[in-house]
Amino acid sequence: MASRPRLISLNNNAGAFVSIAATGPTRQLSMMEDESVTTQGLQIQTILDNFAATYVFSFGSEPVLIPDTERYPNSGPILGLNVQGVSGAFNFRAADTLVKARSNGGSGTTLRFIEND
Repeated sequence: MASRPRLISLNNNAGAFVSIAATGPTRQLSMMEDESVTTQGLQIQTILDNFAATYVFSFGSEPVLIPDTERYPNSGPILGLNVQGVSGAFNFRAADTLVKARSNGGSGTTLRFIEND
């Protein structure tokens, strides 16, 4: 299982949600607020409900896991794919947005985001 970790800067709770796109075939996501900055909590929208609901997570040491790794310990359904082809080509396919996130506080924060295939 390949793991692709990233640190992503997020806007404050009055700013726009930051869209996070897939960088490869993705079956599992793990994310939490990085503790290298002052923690604010997170507001997250996911592909699971087509970004309809906003879920609020207070600061905590446990990551948010999508999907439930108890149900899918080593794989799971494909949540999204990376960009395919070249922009403008007949077979171009943009990368899937996996998550939209922003800080739950008045200051921005940093999201530790890990994709697994």
